[in-house]
Order: sequence, then structure tokens, then C-alpha cells
Amino acid sequence: MSWYSVIYTRARHFKAQNYVLGTLVQASFYVCVLIELLILAFSSFVYYGITCQLIENDIQASLYMVVYGLLTFMMLWSYARVIFSSPMRVPKEYEMDEILDAKLRAVTPFNEQGRPMLDSSTEEQITTQRRIMDDFAAARGVVMVEVDQQGRLRYCYECRVLKPDRAHHCSSCGHCAVRFDHHCPYLNSCVAAHNYKFFVLFLLYLETWLIWNIISALQAIVHYFISYGANDRLDMILPLCCLTVLQFTSSIWPLGELLRYHWLLMSLNETTCEQAKIPNIRGDPKANYDIGRWKNIEIVMGWGLWLFPVRTSASDGLHHPINYVSPVGSDTTVRVTVATAESDGTRTSPTTTPLP
Repeated sequence: MSWYSVIYTRARHFKAQNYVLGTLVQASFYVCVLIELLILAFSSFVYYGITCQLIENDIQASLYMVVYGLLTFMMLWSYARVIFSSPMRVPKEYEMDEILDAKLRAVTPFNEQGRPMLDSSTEEQITTQRRIMDDFAAARGVVMVEVDQQGRLRYCYECRVLKPDRAHHCSSCGHCAVRFDHHCPYLNSCVAAHNYKFFVLFLLYLETWLIWNIISALQAIVHYFISYGANDRLDMILPLCCLTVLQFTSSIWPLGELLRYHWLLMSLNETTCEQAKIPNIRGDPKANYDIGRWKNIEIVMGWGLWLFPVRTSASDGLHHPINYVSPVGSDTTVRVTVATAESDGTRTSPTTTPLP
């Protein structure tokens, strides 16, 4: 569990005991968002009040203002969609009732802190756990391909749900998220299926915004030393130079590296969580979700309006196309195939296909 997950978890427990103070504590987690907005306001003040004033050509300065305003708008639009998009939780049909959950807990070992110790299960317990979860999935008509190393479907004992493929429990938010990527404390938001496109666009527009600031600032600095002496207007040149250095370093690392990393993840149809722990797909231990670069990107970005933070994803977050790698083995009994969305927007139902 990360350091910020510990803070989030303690805040939830505190809120359960004292709702008013706990709510205020959770609201304080937006302090990073507030600081980021203040930095943006200062950057805008420097850009309009100093950078554009040092550019002598009025038409060029006006054009720079328009481009800056457009980039700022798109960045803030994407930023707001990341933060305020409702989390896509696991649907009710994956949730076990209390009686069935109690049966599963009865055959699962727990440690002193109440956390399940699945690796300590006996063979008999594993068989019973697998049967309970398989029967529940069949009764609810839900199909999952991801299993653990013992062939069991993945179950969250905290949320009391079977985890759909690629879903994981976010310890910061306190619930399971569909196609979970990571929790970002600097946005105070869980990045998952519901807002991953918006997150990528936010990184893209923020990086473009920084580069535009740097290009404009360099031109303004050149004009300053042509028009003024080195010490004539220190109140203008010092804030501009300091901000330019900060923006330059941020555009390379961490922001530039983060954008490159998530572009790679999107082109491979992977998540940050899956980079740390490779999913185990039933029927083929080497199978993955990579169906080709452009199809992978379309799953996240949709069929059009890629550059706009509107919901266009081609995936419902619960069903995913699978790229089977290994040849069919005689020891494999079941392979689950999940159909991809067709161009007309329809989706075929998941099917279970017996292997020879």
C-alpha cells in the first residue's frame, strides 16, 4: 500500500467515526488541485502581462494570446473531466450477497488484521473457493477470463464482488474500479475506464501548453535584451526567466516522460497496474489484450473526436478482446473469448468455447 493510500484509508475510517470532520479532511485532499490552479493563474498572469507585452508585433502578440487561451481551455476542460467524472464501479451483478460471501470467507484463511491469505489456502479450500465463485458467475451470467495462479476467479473481500477482467481494488478510493490504471493523489482522482481518455488528453494538452509557453518566453526574452538593458526591468525579466526554467524542466520530466509512458501503455492496451502484475488469462498463460496499436488506441480514444475530452471509448470497461499467443494445449479445458465492438456499435455476448 502506497503512502497516500494509507492517508486515504485512515481518512475514510475517521469519517466513519466523525462525519463532519472526516468530510473536511477528505476535502483537504484537493489542496494539490488548488496549488496547481494557482500555478496556472500565475503562469497566465506572466504570459499575458509580461511575455505578450515584450513581443513588439501586436498582431503576433494577439495570435499568441489566442493560441494560449485555446490550449488553456482544452487543458482545463480535460482536467475537469478527469477529476469530476464519476468512478466506474463494478456493476451489481458481480456483487455477492452476505450469505454467499460468508460461505466463501468460511473457507478462506485470514491474518490477524483481517486480510485474506489466499496463498495459505489448502487444496480443499481452493477447490471450494473455486466452486463457489464459478457457480456464482454462472448463475449471474457473467464471464471472466482472468484468474489467479490457482485458477480461481478474482474476488474482492472488501467490496464483496467478483472482479471483472482488468478491474482492481483502489485502496485510496476504497472500492473496485473497472479497468483500473492508478490513483493520482495530485488530481485526487482514481484513473480508470471512466476517465482514462481524459487523463491522457490532459497530459497531452498540458505538455503542449508548456512547450508553447517556452517558445513564447524565449522570443520575449530575446526582445527584452534587444529593447532594454540587462537591469532595466528586472520586475519583468526575473519572473519570466524563473518560470521558463521551471516549465522547461517540467516539460521534460516528469510530465514528458509520463506522457510517453501512457502513450506506450495505450498503444499496447495495458494499464499501469498490469505493468506491475501481468494478468493471468485462463486458457493461455501468455495471452494478453494487445490486438494491434491502432485498435488498442481506438479502444481508449474511440472512433472519432480523439482530441476532445468527451466520452467516445469503444469499450464498456467490462469486456475486452483477447490476443491468445500460445497454441492450444491438451491440458487446457476452457478458453473464454470476448468479442470486440463492431463498427456499427453492437457487441456480441461473451462465449465459452471448449477446446479439443
